[in-house]
Amino acid sequence: MTSVIKDRALLTFCVAAALLVFAPSAGAAGTAKLAAGQVAAGQIALLRNDGRRPTIAPQRLSLSAGRANAYASFSVPRTWAGKPIELTLRSNSNVRVSVTAVRAGRLRSLRWSTRPRSVGKAVNVKLRATGATLLELPRLPAGRVVLEIRTRGRAVISGTLQIALGQRSPAPVAGAPPSGSDQKPGTGGEGSGGSDSGTEPVTPDLPTDGSPPAPDSPVDPGSPFAELLPQLIGAPLVNAAALTEASGLAESAINPGVYWTHNDSGDRARLFAIDGATGALRATFELPGVTATDWEDLAIAPDADGNDAFYVADIGDNSAGRSSVKIYRAAEPTLPAGGGAAVTINAGVVSSQRVTYPGGPRDAESLAVGADGALTIISKREAQVGVYRLADPQFVGGNSQLESIGQLPLAWVVGASASPDGSFVLIKTAGSVRGYAIGSDESVAEALVRGGAGVNLPYNAEPQGEAVAAALAGRGHATISEGVSQPLQQWRW
Repeated sequence: MTSVIKDRALLTFCVAAALLVFAPSAGAAGTAKLAAGQVAAGQIALLRNDGRRPTIAPQRLSLSAGRANAYASFSVPRTWAGKPIELTLRSNSNVRVSVTAVRAGRLRSLRWSTRPRSVGKAVNVKLRATGATLLELPRLPAGRVVLEIRTRGRAVISGTLQIALGQRSPAPVAGAPPSGSDQKPGTGGEGSGGSDSGTEPVTPDLPTDGSPPAPDSPVDPGSPFAELLPQLIGAPLVNAAALTEASGLAESAINPGVYWTHNDSGDRARLFAIDGATGALRATFELPGVTATDWEDLAIAPDADGNDAFYVADIGDNSAGRSSVKIYRAAEPTLPAGGGAAVTINAGVVSSQRVTYPGGPRDAESLAVGADGALTIISKREAQVGVYRLADPQFVGGNSQLESIGQLPLAWVVGASASPDGSFVLIKTAGSVRGYAIGSDESVAEALVRGGAGVNLPYNAEPQGEAVAAALAGRGHATISEGVSQPLQQWRW
């Protein structure tokens, strides 16, 4: 096992599997590019698989001997693929632990739905109570990674995951192919670790949810995703008892620090204003006279007069049987100052645009509204989902047919969001967030089709995440899952 090189540039990725809170030390680095010798600090939160509530703060978990009840789940963006990954663990007692890459199935209600299956051999190390222990993990290709942490004794363990992007050539990882080799990751032989740490570095295959992740598209040097420095800047638990199936998400344009969301089918026509710092419910926004058949996504964008407005996508159609679907538009209200009880606000004028698909109904859960005012809808269930556009929606109650722009090499797309400055668009799949740069002369739909699978962005596993919101300013996004008291995870990159 190699030691940490002090003048190596390190990027530290805040990691969690479900209810992750922001480590205050991570804020020191901001979103600026790191120079050699600087470290952006963050911690992993560990998820239990024994049905008990995860330990959230201070990101530590008590492990019992012989039980695999801790997991760390994170995404490796394409720009980080193949880089050395170092996991620093601390313990309150001397104990041996084993860290293994696993395929763990889909996360359901804070538990993995299938028994985790090991991929490759474990990295074994003895933790000492006197200080931190560094494990060198194998280099991994892009995609979602799940680490299973076992212990042979009882201990309280915390950890930090670091992705080393050294300016000098990093020391070789045992079992990894030499530089310039054509050998693929995961096929190298086993190496021997240092005797002091008891580490046995290996190179397991990339764990997935049962199918390989879509490859990232090439990243242009001028892209918003060219130099990712992901930081989780907040993840408060949302305290809104009526919000049980969050399905759309948008950051407020006129109420600083507020996110709007709504339930999936089964609720009445209303939106919830959530405080992004505390997770508290600020307001409920009712749309009188509107039926919520199957609300699936939400956007905030200027209306025809340039005023900020909600665009609510009533486009869900599981059985592909709706002859047309509808998007509602209503002005976003200004909320009273925070700190008091949540208020209820009724919408004024609510306008609508009914749309149909070429070739018949589609199930869809994703709506993005571009800077040009065009509506972009992405279908959900096909092996390669369709991208549809309405370039000039009138919102006078009429019916318009969407234009088919192309397909994406992705499936199960459940959310979308375009940045207010028109520079990028995001889509949410069942297990990832993908980013697409928008060219100066491109529409949102054209950028999606050109971008293929997009760029893999930071995303922490959620029980049933169906909502994504592009940051109001700068580079970043937020996500939230269905379920009660879920974290509103806010990223800057």
